[in-house]
Amino acid sequence: MNLRLFQFRCHGELQLELPAGRHFFFGANGQGKTSILEAVYFLSRLKSFRTAQTRELVAWQRDCLRVEAQIGDTHLSATWSPTNRELAIDRKAVASAAEFWGRIATVLFIGEDRALVTGSGAGRRNWVDSLIAQCDPDYLAIAQNYQRALRQRNAWLRQGAADARLGESLTQLVTEHGLAVTQARRAITEPLASAVATAIQNLSAQRDTVTLRYRPNFTEGQTPDWNRVVEGERRFQTTLLGPHRDDWILERDGHPLGKFGSEGQQRTAALALRLAEAQLIRERRGQWPILLMDDVAPQLDESRQSALRSLLPTDAMILITAPEDRGWTEPVDYRWRIEPSYAKRIE
Repeated sequence: MNLRLFQFRCHGELQLELPAGRHFFFGANGQGKTSILEAVYFLSRLKSFRTAQTRELVAWQRDCLRVEAQIGDTHLSATWSPTNRELAIDRKAVASAAEFWGRIATVLFIGEDRALVTGSGAGRRNWVDSLIAQCDPDYLAIAQNYQRALRQRNAWLRQGAADARLGESLTQLVTEHGLAVTQARRAITEPLASAVATAIQNLSAQRDTVTLRYRPNFTEGQTPDWNRVVEGERRFQTTLLGPHRDDWILERDGHPLGKFGSEGQQRTAALALRLAEAQLIRERRGQWPILLMDDVAPQLDESRQSALRSLLPTDAMILITAPEDRGWTEPVDYRWRIEPSYAKRIE
């Protein structure tokens, strides 16, 4: 992969030739190591994993950013400014973000991943939806159609739900698109749960058994009972049925891991979720996603570091950051010292 950053975070201009293999980026804090991973993620998802405000990615006192990557025969570029966004595939402009999104498959490992286990259902829903979309590009439109219908129905409820015919139409849209979302989520859950269980056992040396269970809000094979929630929706002015209320529960010995697991067990489960995500993308797309690992080792004990190291695929591109080489990344194919707008490969 040939990666170029222009006015992205602290990098005025930075170009990296990244051969296939495992890359280790090191340097003092604030030198732009994580920004390299963030740029690849941005090219994959058109958003950052560190901020919801894209303008915060633009270099200080600059007015736009650009990220480019040549991967095999495909060239991708994304340019952003406060007034414009330009996306191109093989140097030809594309108008639709859906056409561009996911052209580079990525899986992100960060210290905050524990929130996938302990946090709200919203984080798990976003994670599963992103996984499905990377496996099946058509799903992105399905999820967007549902979110659009949901916003419209919520707006109708906030306006007093006076137009009954409009409400019936919006309810039908939420039901139709919601059932499509539920079907896709249900289909991914069984292979995902199996991959998570295997990863948990491998990370814990067979000590832990964890199950992943889907809790859909729509019941399979049944029409949603909207009459049951009509009073609550009028009172709260929000839609109370639909896959926006779905969740996935991780359980250990029948108890929710997010509430009753130790911190070590929760971090192990979060790693398992990411490894399972990578495995499913590999199975569905025929090649490994790029693994982006942002200083994850310090939060793991030595046994889990060793287990994670052994589970990382040898034929995937892996980008790893840390302030210094603590040894867990071995073997590493390439080492890079990173400073703002500067990268030196260490032989």
